[in-house]
Amino acid sequence: MRSPKPVPPPPRFDTTPGKPLSRGARIAISAFIVFHLFGILTWCVPSDTPLTVSLRSIAAPYVLWAGLFQKWDMFSPDPPKLNGYVTAEITYADGHTSVWSFPRMDQLGLFDKYTKERYRKFANENLRLDAFAPLWPDAARYIARLNKGQPSNPPVSVALVRHWSFVQPPSRDGSPENGPWNHFKFFQYPVKPGDLL
Repeated sequence: MRSPKPVPPPPRFDTTPGKPLSRGARIAISAFIVFHLFGILTWCVPSDTPLTVSLRSIAAPYVLWAGLFQKWDMFSPDPPKLNGYVTAEITYADGHTSVWSFPRMDQLGLFDKYTKERYRKFANENLRLDAFAPLWPDAARYIARLNKGQPSNPPVSVALVRHWSFVQPPSRDGSPENGPWNHFKFFQYPVKPGDLL
């Protein structure tokens, strides 16, 4: 009978204190933390006073680069009163049309709401606005590629349509009031064969 192998002792971790950081390193780390908090706080303040706008301009390059931008204007002090979404009307070579929509949160399940929220933000907070008109041709080409269908019947035109309704105050009994829906075709793109590759 062989004798059992000896069990090695558990590894020992060095618990002796390491070399302390230099004074300059501590100051640099503290300055970074303070600037980081400054950037997040100035970006999240839900007001657009001249002071907050000027403070945001200081922090903007870092906040945008790090992806830390987030405004809480959805909650306070004046939440948005516009309910909107963007669709596309796709016209095919044979003349028939179809409607395509970016994912809409009110039509998605709980899991999909988390994974597709970025599409809603892109469409509602960027694509819908005239200030972001340079995005429109690329969005139309993307939609055409997603809906290219049969090679014999490709899309020939994509029109972007914004839909909106103003959120009404609740009625006296507390039930929600629905405002009328409006729509406007804000961009028409003629699809070229190379756009579908």
